[in-house]
Amino acid sequence: MELKLVSQQELDDFVASQEHAQFLQSWSWGEFQKTLGREVWRFGIEENNEIIASATLIEMPLGWQKSYLYCPRGPIIKNGLLAEQKTEILKLILSKARDLTIQTKQGEEIFFRLEPTFPLPTSQIKLKSTKSIQPPDTLILDLQQSAEQLLADFHPKTRYNIKLAEKHGVKIEKLEAGQFDQCWPLFQQTGERDQFGLHPRGYYQKMLALDEVELWVARNAENAIIAANLMVFYGNTATYLHGASDYNFRQMMAPNLLQWMLINEAKNRGFINYDWHGIAPDDSVNHPWLGVTRFKKGFGGQAISYPGTYDFIYQPGWYQAYQWLRKINLLLK
Repeated sequence: MELKLVSQQELDDFVASQEHAQFLQSWSWGEFQKTLGREVWRFGIEENNEIIASATLIEMPLGWQKSYLYCPRGPIIKNGLLAEQKTEILKLILSKARDLTIQTKQGEEIFFRLEPTFPLPTSQIKLKSTKSIQPPDTLILDLQQSAEQLLADFHPKTRYNIKLAEKHGVKIEKLEAGQFDQCWPLFQQTGERDQFGLHPRGYYQKMLALDEVELWVARNAENAIIAANLMVFYGNTATYLHGASDYNFRQMMAPNLLQWMLINEAKNRGFINYDWHGIAPDDSVNHPWLGVTRFKKGFGGQAISYPGTYDFIYQPGWYQAYQWLRKINLLLK
């Protein structure tokens, strides 16, 4: 096996063909990260002239000429490999990636942060569990069923709300990237109401410049935008990234119809998965996402739990200092 830098076609051909294609490991997501001023590397593991694993790495600056490598929802390893092969591949990535990134580094990396979608061999590789960045629990809806079967599997309340939105005259449409300003106040309102952090407006505008990212909205009879979704269409998977809604029009159930129309849109385009990109764990009783999880589960689907987020530490002393600084920053907030 050999670790090498890969081309756009090599990377996307491999990542997009996996069971649940992970957009955060795509070439486009790396290009988006570059617009934020971050260094990006794409590696592949090749065996017998075939790519069997890949990792898109993003350098995250920490100051003092230090940084860490972040592999969101990755590395990706080919389905069907044995556990021993996956362990060997992961060891190769963790040991060799830093040697290649150091040639073009902006800061010396003190750890490698990974979020794999496969079980980790923690007994054979020393990894430290840390707070998740991407949600480890998600819901995947199988779009290979008929639209009638999909609708039949929804919770009765979800079906009722879809019909109610139609009765209220809610209309769904796709907006152009340049129209995001029309939706931004809605995202701000939703963030404040539901107490979740937002990136700056420019972050989403840059994201919408990617071909795979789309902005869809629901309008009422007066043509006002009352719900909005940021969607990703990549590989075999459509992913619901972010949503917003106007609380003043909650009785119109616009988010229900918006999701149903996007499920149909993804299905009609030939996508086979609809990834809800984050739900509360099943055993959680006080999770802040309980409400939105009930909403998502109303559309059916299979709950999937990924291992979580782990750090592979290159420099223990600096890593300990980084952890102390994080704790201090949290106390000061």
